Amino acid sequence: MTSPAAPTDAAAVESVNAELARIARHQNAGRLVEAGASLDHLLAQYPGHPRLVHLKGLNLVRQGQTVEGMAMLDEVMAHQPEDVAVLVDIGTLLAQQGKMDDAREKFQAAVEVAPNYALAHANLGAALVVAKDYVRAIQHLDRAIALDPSVLDVHLNLAQACLRTGHFQRAVDTLFRALAIDPQSVAVHVNLAQALFRRERHEAAEHHARRAIELSPQAGEGWLHLGNTLAASGKMDDAAQAFLKAATLPGMALMAFSRLANLRKTRADSPEWQGLQMLAQKADEFPDEPRATLEFALGKAQDDLGDHAAAFAHYAEGNRLTRTQFPYDRTAHSARAERMRALVTPALLTRHASAGLRGVAPIFVCGLPRSGTTLMEQMLSRHPDVQAGGEMPAVQRAFQANAPLRAVMEERSPDDSLTDDDLTRLGEDYQAYLHGEGLRSRHVTDKMPGNQLYAGLLALALPEAKFLIMRRHPLDGLVSNYLQNFGQNQPVSTDLEDLAESWRQFDLNAQHWATVMPDRVREVSYEALVADPEGQARAVLDFVGLDWNADVLDHTASSRQVNTASVAQVREPVYGTSVARWRRYGSDLAPLAAALGDALTADERLACGLDA
Repeated sequence: MTSPAAPTDAAAVESVNAELARIARHQNAGRLVEAGASLDHLLAQYPGHPRLVHLKGLNLVRQGQTVEGMAMLDEVMAHQPEDVAVLVDIGTLLAQQGKMDDAREKFQAAVEVAPNYALAHANLGAALVVAKDYVRAIQHLDRAIALDPSVLDVHLNLAQACLRTGHFQRAVDTLFRALAIDPQSVAVHVNLAQALFRRERHEAAEHHARRAIELSPQAGEGWLHLGNTLAASGKMDDAAQAFLKAATLPGMALMAFSRLANLRKTRADSPEWQGLQMLAQKADEFPDEPRATLEFALGKAQDDLGDHAAAFAHYAEGNRLTRTQFPYDRTAHSARAERMRALVTPALLTRHASAGLRGVAPIFVCGLPRSGTTLMEQMLSRHPDVQAGGEMPAVQRAFQANAPLRAVMEERSPDDSLTDDDLTRLGEDYQAYLHGEGLRSRHVTDKMPGNQLYAGLLALALPEAKFLIMRRHPLDGLVSNYLQNFGQNQPVSTDLEDLAESWRQFDLNAQHWATVMPDRVREVSYEALVADPEGQARAVLDFVGLDWNADVLDHTASSRQVNTASVAQVREPVYGTSVARWRRYGSDLAPLAAALGDALTADERLACGLDA
């Protein structure tokens, strides 16, 4: 770039600004050739002027001359490395080209150069959402909104980051602020439907899904969210119609047919079966993640149609594809479980007996996924003294807020450095999360399955809490996990041997907690619950300190939304058809049976193709 020339008198500056305004109008109208000609005219008068070279580069990129345009922008950068506008524009163009790592570098540099430039924070936040670095994304999006609260997309990106990190109420609050900016925004209504669905406010979620559809009948995501909400509310036929409508819209067929296959039993003449078969013909064109979605849906459909061998092959392929994207560290998980059992001993429980937050009595319904936690919570939710929390990240958030406690858990600090105050803070932070989600009853259920790992520390932090550890036959429970498309949320489910090891650690955890805290922990058999709902319900209510209420037996009448994989099952009366379903897969389960070892009977091993 030559030494830049610039207008020197007021009249010249006014003339250039008027021409720049005209160029902007050309660009906004898509008249890029005219805009380019005007820029060339100005550059002839003021050769090398950075602003004009910058605009010329952008115009060339928009005309499809990406290499030439980027070269001009790089030229400006070389001479003015702290030009924040150029940094942001280059970052934006790199993002549009799919070069997200390079784009984030430019946005980060722009933030460092101009910490009060809202657009730099907004774009960096958006790029971090794409990178799934949601914690940092929230920081920069918050800053962008503080500097300029008027940009709709920033609120939408912040809401997505909040959803991804389990801050559902904050996502709702953010989206209502976005709605004030543009009440007619389809994207805001679609995202509100999703966020309210996660907050289990199904009537409000349905309203916003329908509003999105009113504003844009071709809004495929609106139809998908409407279907999800209707299904979670038990309106299965209406949900099916919403998914069928979504399937007709561009780009929605795979997700719509997949959800429909999981909503109801597939028949040979079902539209979802016809649709999935058509999608299967071009499966090789799909990236791994949507291809995995297709494989799981085909597996469910083949199961319904009675071809269990074909079904299992689809499930296996879906899990293989998921495992390549989201690896699982079996060793790390086992080590964490062993550490929790070693840490929480009778001596530790005695030493910290006076610790913790009193006055609240949450009911932790935990265990392995697909072990009956949803059914148990739905039954409890019908009790008038219980407020259902669902699968909450409350425990995770509370641990994240307590660095000294984490240091002990991770053996970076000695066990005897743990204090009563550390544990009380854990309880306080847990309660703060509940209050932030509008959960203020004395008895709130928390059905995050993985909480079983931390039952000992949670019992000290919340001395009046009770723990219901759900148990299910290992073959039924683990196979149910293997057949479910959890994606990145549960990578352990993609491998049969990993599942067996997770069950072994769970079994050791459950035995340990029941032994060291017999008055706080009760193991509940899924098979016993479906065989004798009233007997089990009476025993559970007595254990958690609640009076008997017959409404708990009518869990299908619960107004509470169900957002987990058990949605279709828990809307039916308690039943036993999920017991021993594993037998249909026979020798395909040999690796799982072998890894489970003596947890199975001789007959069960034979049924899986192994020697007794």
